Amino acid sequence: MKKILSVIFIWLSLLANSYAEEVVNTAPVVDVVSEAVKPAEEKLNNLAATTPTLPVEAKAAPVEVGKHVTANMDAMSMILSLLMVLVVIVISAVILKRFQGVRHSINGLKIVTSLHLGAKEKLVVVQAGKKQLLLGVTAQQISLIETLDEPLIAAKENSVDFAQSIAKLLKQKAIKKYDKQK
Repeated sequence: MKKILSVIFIWLSLLANSYAEEVVNTAPVVDVVSEAVKPAEEKLNNLAATTPTLPVEAKAAPVEVGKHVTANMDAMSMILSLLMVLVVIVISAVILKRFQGVRHSINGLKIVTSLHLGAKEKLVVVQAGKKQLLLGVTAQQISLIETLDEPLIAAKENSVDFAQSIAKLLKQKAIKKYDKQK
């Protein structure tokens, strides 16, 4: 998961960098000297208006300040949107993993219960016919720890609505936050 997020982050960084280079290359160059000379030029024009002179060429259109701001904002909003989608995906994965209530049953084999011990380690009780086996599961292997003499009774799965589960979780977090504030 960390590798995938790292690749996505690097890809977004490269995308933002290439878009920034494109904006910089297409941005107009502002002539600082002509901006500084404008007040003096206006005074000369006022003076020239009072004295008769020959017709003067039409002035160039004024420089539009902030013309390319929308291009930068579009890139930023795109990046933020992509990051928000990634956050939603990660949060959804965490929630689904937390509320995973699916029990697998294939050809007489059934997972009765499981206990997560770490990121990739867990204990699993498997029903095989009339026997129950306690298995240790890691990323590399599955080991038989013990055959249970007294079978565990599988708890009935509660058909709790997902919205109720989320509401309960948020309520618990709100209570913890309120207790910390006191």
